[in-house]
Amino acid sequence: MVTQLVAGRVFDYSHCVGRGAVSGMGFNSAIAVALGEGDTVYVLNRGWEFVPAVPWNRAGRGARVGIFTIGTEPGDEEFVGEFSKYGDGTGELIWPAGIAVDEQTNIYVTDEWLNRVSIFDKDGAFLSQWGGPGEEEGEFNGPSGIAFGPDDDLWIVDSRNHRVQGFTRDGKLLACWGSLGSGEGQFNTPWGITLDGQGYVYVADHKNHRVQKLTR
Repeated sequence: MVTQLVAGRVFDYSHCVGRGAVSGMGFNSAIAVALGEGDTVYVLNRGWEFVPAVPWNRAGRGARVGIFTIGTEPGDEEFVGEFSKYGDGTGELIWPAGIAVDEQTNIYVTDEWLNRVSIFDKDGAFLSQWGGPGEEEGEFNGPSGIAFGPDDDLWIVDSRNHRVQGFTRDGKLLACWGSLGSGEGQFNTPWGITLDGQGYVYVADHKNHRVQKLTR
């Protein structure tokens, strides 16, 4: 067991789960993780793709969401299932980027290539999707990080539009703020996002090499 003391808090290493795999009990370019009910963990796999000379003939393997229980000891983990696959059809993924779970245990996945949010139930059945490419409010250019606030409102980093957008769970726009730059409240290709219990928003401002704390 490896113990680290950081800022007065003790962190103990528990165990490691997974291996390289395009399906089943393993991961393929795992990029994000979210906690479901009980000890359920959803792991978002970006997979890998073939990029041929003609853009309409793209293909890929391993893009999916894996469902696991991790357990408390090595060997306790269990593969529960997986859902979605590589593609641009309903409920499919090409460049999945972020994942979050709402209070009803539905799963939301951003796709920075398809510029949309896909929603699934806790078992992976497709429910709906919304979004689309563009620069207008409510549209996306490379959505990445995604997180729910304390009011179950949804906040998404619109990475290549250099902004953050807030939505209801069904995709109604609540807020849109940020622009390209290095000043306070500006971003340069932001990526990750989370919110605390008071509703403050924390954004990983990728190319500005910083984290910004903002109010909603």
